[in-house]
Amino acid sequence: MSDDAPLRLYQAFVHQDPASAIKVVEGVRATGTTQDQIFDALFAPALAFLGAAWACDDVDEIAFTQAAVVAEQITSFVTPPSAVLDTGVTVIIGCMHKDRHAVMKNIIVAALRGAGDRVIDLGVDVRPADFLEKVDETGAKIVIVCAEILQTARSVGRVRDMLGGAGRDDVVLLVSGGPFQADVRIAKQAGANGVLRGAESAVHLVAKVAADRLTSAGGPT
Repeated sequence: MSDDAPLRLYQAFVHQDPASAIKVVEGVRATGTTQDQIFDALFAPALAFLGAAWACDDVDEIAFTQAAVVAEQITSFVTPPSAVLDTGVTVIIGCMHKDRHAVMKNIIVAALRGAGDRVIDLGVDVRPADFLEKVDETGAKIVIVCAEILQTARSVGRVRDMLGGAGRDDVVLLVSGGPFQADVRIAKQAGANGVLRGAESAVHLVAKVAADRLTSAGGPT
């Protein structure tokens, strides 16, 4: 795979050109790159370029949304095959209330499922009470809240407040989105335990959280 392939894929997203995006993916596949490698080495970095451009105001909200639609359209071309293993780790994920930017959420969901985690995807525009309800229903100890708009990122603290008010301070709250990457203080103010910076980061951080909890509690996550 050429070094500039992720950049070319990112440019296809920004130019709202799904045909060119698929051409980049298939060109990489033709070099013998496996499906897992396409996701990790091509698609995830291209999404990281898009997230960074959004965080730095290199693209506006309209351009970001349109690019995200193209990225979502080609997800089936890059999603890794289903995992055989089951880690036993349950993760709840969703986009914060009033936020409908789902592409990075979908990438994280695919990556975690590919790693064998049990992922409950609540979708977009998820209210804090819905996160708490699903935690109570499933016993999950890891919640991921995605937010790509500064306003919605700043409101993620409502999820931590909801969990704390219900006595669920044991739940690990992770966040994902351009605002958190641009200013980690937003994540700290929200009471988050960590910031996900893409698919690979999500897999590694969730695995670390699960391992730490198994070591300290001796039970499932």
